[in-house]
Amino acid sequence: MKKIGLKLWSTNLTYIPEAQDLFAKKVFDYIELFIVPGSCGMIPHWKKLGIPYILHAPHSYAGLNPSDSSKRHVNMGLIREVDLFFSALMPTWVIFHPGVNGDINESVMQFRSFRDSFAEMYQRVLIENKPQVGLRGEQCLGASVEEVRSILTQTGLGFCLDFGHAICYAISAKKIWEQIVAGFLELNPAMFHVCDGYYSGQDAHEHLGKGQFDLSKIIKYLHSDAMLTVETKKDFPDSLDDFLQDVNFLQHLMIL
Repeated sequence: MKKIGLKLWSTNLTYIPEAQDLFAKKVFDYIELFIVPGSCGMIPHWKKLGIPYILHAPHSYAGLNPSDSSKRHVNMGLIREVDLFFSALMPTWVIFHPGVNGDINESVMQFRSFRDSFAEMYQRVLIENKPQVGLRGEQCLGASVEEVRSILTQTGLGFCLDFGHAICYAISAKKIWEQIVAGFLELNPAMFHVCDGYYSGQDAHEHLGKGQFDLSKIIKYLHSDAMLTVETKKDFPDSLDDFLQDVNFLQHLMIL
């Protein structure tokens, strides 16, 4: 049976009561927790929930850019924070972005250096594919199948396939998105991200059914026990009603 994930930030404490209720009602199966730098004091709040976790390391907007050699010290400090969450929550996976506006060889070197300091966490790390161009115009590494394959081959890490990012890359590269997704599937993704969006090349994280993506076709790419995080925006500061609507839409697609 497919497992559905709720994406939250480590600072999103206001969502915890409703998240507990939705988990008890089997609306979702795990929380994918984005680690906001400086939020280690929040760990006890998440640890007491008894909900399975996947962690998402900070991305470049939060200060972690493994493709930038000048960020090595900063990156290592941020990863130490991720490791504190890892030790407390024992997640199934920990997701990293490859970096922006930098060098893929630097990304590979830094990921390898993380293995030396965080050996246990390294065994659970997944690399996520990215759009070609970010929301602020930055050039993202790990957008193409070839770049992701190179990172995985040189590091031995696993892979998280973000369908929305794959479609955005296909549009930017003027390629057929189904062919790009097929290439990424050959990398044996351990889990997946899904959202709706537009055929513009820019990531939107739109609610399911509110964009242009052929979500019924996307769902058919998933194997029977796939882990799928719903990565849609949050409309309300203290309610997960929008997430519940996304899950209902997703479950309808799964039974078609």
